[in-house]
Amino acid sequence: MKILLADDHGLFRDSMAVWLKQLDNNVDIEFASDWAGLNEQLNNTLDLVMLDLGMPGMFGATSICELVKRFPALPVLVVSANEDQHTIDACLTCGAAGYITKASDGQEILKAVANVLDGDLYQPQISAGSEMPLSTEKFSRKQFELLACLAKGDSNKTIAENMHLAEGTIKQYVSQLLTILEVDNRTQAGNKARKILGF
Repeated sequence: MKILLADDHGLFRDSMAVWLKQLDNNVDIEFASDWAGLNEQLNNTLDLVMLDLGMPGMFGATSICELVKRFPALPVLVVSANEDQHTIDACLTCGAAGYITKASDGQEILKAVANVLDGDLYQPQISAGSEMPLSTEKFSRKQFELLACLAKGDSNKTIAENMHLAEGTIKQYVSQLLTILEVDNRTQAGNKARKILGF
């Protein structure tokens, strides 16, 4: 079994590696500390990628979308300190096979890893009284890309160039997203996009 563990905190990586050895003493664990390092090590021989949303170079759930698009058969388990249900929902909608918070104990993380390796979806329980998340199922991949641009504060012109679309088309897309997000302007949309995508 080969696992790529990507996290920018060395202590977490080292302790997680000790826990993973309990699953299989012969597990081969590779490490990465940022998005660039993760991408250098991605290949079809991996059985699982475990990654933190807060690593340098990550753009929240949009990075998960990109990863799943490139390696659709490779299960991705997000292990993050971000416990926001919007972010969890967005990562799972983008194709993550599981999401677990770093507040979980080691046994719970191992359970999540085992479930994902067995082909099951793993997500943390929503605590009673939690805010109901905005359903991310209504977003297309293009809209996730646009959300990321709004979260970064990009102008319509910049977004149009990056997405290879006409500026008028982008204006229409932004207007539609304002309605979906239930906000009045781009600033509010950017703030909500950052919350949804886990920036």
